[in-house]
Amino acid sequence: MEQRVEVRLVKRLGRIILSEKPVKSTDNPEVIEVLLEELEALGLETLNWSKEAMSLKRRINFAVMHQSGFFGRLSPTLPHAFDTYLLENMDKWLAPYLQGINSIREIKGLNLHSILLGLLSYEQTQTLDTLAPAKIKVASGSNITIDYSNPTQPILAVRLQEMFGTSDTPTILGGKVKLMLHLLSPASRPMQVTQDLASFWANTYNDVKKELRGKYKKHYWPDNPLEAQATSRTKKRM
Repeated sequence: MEQRVEVRLVKRLGRIILSEKPVKSTDNPEVIEVLLEELEALGLETLNWSKEAMSLKRRINFAVMHQSGFFGRLSPTLPHAFDTYLLENMDKWLAPYLQGINSIREIKGLNLHSILLGLLSYEQTQTLDTLAPAKIKVASGSNITIDYSNPTQPILAVRLQEMFGTSDTPTILGGKVKLMLHLLSPASRPMQVTQDLASFWANTYNDVKKELRGKYKKHYWPDNPLEAQATSRTKKRM
């Protein structure tokens, strides 16, 4: 489906059409209004969300839910309050970028990450980076992306060997929210889901080690993970 708004100049005599021709100018408020109505009906998912833009949107949703007044008066009781704001206020945040655009396909070419950043003040951006960072540095030195798709419980999916030497579960929001750890095998397959890393080392690690060290012989499986060197490499390259 084309999903294009066309403007035509029609001359009539009563009900008789004398002439009809397309008008090239798209700097027309009525065109923008029609596009916005269509987008509101289709939903935010119709827009072209890059990974960077989606991550930013989800981080803002998280901040709104957990930090009172982060983005105006949006209700912190709604897990996706910022999504609701975006859908209901396209005339405010998206319309200014629709000049010269007359199709949904052209709208998908917009840089949503830059547009969303433009909605935040410098102070809000700094607060967001502090309380809800896009990535977190783990013991191995790797910067791992945090998954905020569920604003009530962000996820950190990280290979187990990269967490050696880390006694406590990493936190965000100034230490108020523990990340849900998805501990991965060297092949990046989920092995354990936990929000209590200390308990995992004490009660579960030895069983995981016994199960996987035969399968992943090139990787490091120390007896004492809390005193071991965190690594993203095989034993040979350490």
